[in-house]
Amino acid sequence: MHNPIHISELNLSFTQKECFNNFSYTLYPGEKIGLIGDNGSGKSSLLRILANLPSLPHPDIHSDETLICGYVPQIIEEFSNLSGGQRFNQALSAALANYPNLLLLDEPTNHLDAANRKSLMRQLRNHPATQIIVTHDPELLNNCVDTLWHIHDGIISVFKGSYANYVEQLNQTKHKLLSDIIQLKQAQKQQHQALMQEQQRAKSSREQGEKAILQRKWPTITSASKVRRGNTTAGKKSANLTTRKNELSAELNQLWQAEEINYSFNFMAQTFAQSIVTINQGSCGYVDQPNILQQINFNLYGNTKIALIGANGSGKSTLLKAIMQDSQVVRHGEWIVPQLTQIAYLDQHYSNLPKEQTVLEYIANLAPKLNYAELRNFLNQFLFRKNEEINKLIQVLSGGEKARLSLAAIALQQPKLLVLDEISNNIDLTTREHLIKILKDYLGAMLIISHDTTFLIEIGVEEKFNVELWQN
Repeated sequence: MHNPIHISELNLSFTQKECFNNFSYTLYPGEKIGLIGDNGSGKSSLLRILANLPSLPHPDIHSDETLICGYVPQIIEEFSNLSGGQRFNQALSAALANYPNLLLLDEPTNHLDAANRKSLMRQLRNHPATQIIVTHDPELLNNCVDTLWHIHDGIISVFKGSYANYVEQLNQTKHKLLSDIIQLKQAQKQQHQALMQEQQRAKSSREQGEKAILQRKWPTITSASKVRRGNTTAGKKSANLTTRKNELSAELNQLWQAEEINYSFNFMAQTFAQSIVTINQGSCGYVDQPNILQQINFNLYGNTKIALIGANGSGKSTLLKAIMQDSQVVRHGEWIVPQLTQIAYLDQHYSNLPKEQTVLEYIANLAPKLNYAELRNFLNQFLFRKNEEINKLIQVLSGGEKARLSLAAIALQQPKLLVLDEISNNIDLTTREHLIKILKDYLGAMLIISHDTTFLIEIGVEEKFNVELWQN
């Protein structure tokens, strides 16, 4: 086992971007840490700093020769002839071959099929090494880590427990702050009403005094100084309430809360009973391997969400390409599929977005009938609000921004069929919530490849088809 690793006031920044500062932590042997945060927050960079220890010492991180690092990056360049899942397994085996006591993994469940996901999680739970894992996978966070490091708003928050516990605590804190703010607003209202009543009583008393003088009687008059003291006291109470309300509002703003897309699909893509995809006795593959899948009998109806499952390399993506009439794919049998203009396709790399256009240009081209104000209002629903956001080139957008823009395009297109290929890979937890919100409400036919069981459940997938049943 390694000796404790001391992190002292660690800062991480790049040109025009500060990721976090003043992070201090003592990492003890055997800890299992999940590192979370939005894309671009510095997670992978922090992992690379740790991976270079102890051969490349860092002034703010103190370790010694007892430390042996095993590191698997998110993008694996080696083993280029293998699938993504196979590349990861090879890289992990190579990292474990050195018997590391600090294991650093960047998005390890990306590209893994269901069997490999379960195997990896079992391995991580049982491995004695200290682990720091960058991941947006809730299943992994809830089952394989005991501590969270959350990078947000320039700080790293530390939480002991699972991701589910963390979200629950955040929600409880949020609701408590909101409740306190509401109570303070009510107290302010009551204080204001009491002040108004006191002023009315003072006014009435003055009027009675003036009337008594006119009638040459001795009046009972509330002294002006007493009224001023009452007003001053009430003013102080009101100011204190306002100060406390502002403090609570600031605490609420500091909480990590995913912004919500406020768009909801308000159309029926087609009649529910209508068949969108029909394949009878079909087969598909490539020129050099024409029958990767065969004897395919498959129907997808207008209101159905179906997930294609199967091991890595089993032919899932080939089937999607065949449905979308990819020119490189060879098809045989009866294939009744929508026209390409009626299919919306979204993959983890957002490859269908025109990189040379701005956000506004892209949406304007898709919706030529909308005027500028309507375009701005539409984009606002997908959290593109500022001028610099809508005028960004698509090629410089973050992964989360590309996902939101793709969702906006789908909303405008209103396709008969929505095809999704591993879109839950490489996304931060905020983007994940955006995708879940929109896809859960989507009313049309959906065909999706994903190994993320939790994600499939949350977006409302009703059926799964294992393509291995159609293999040779």
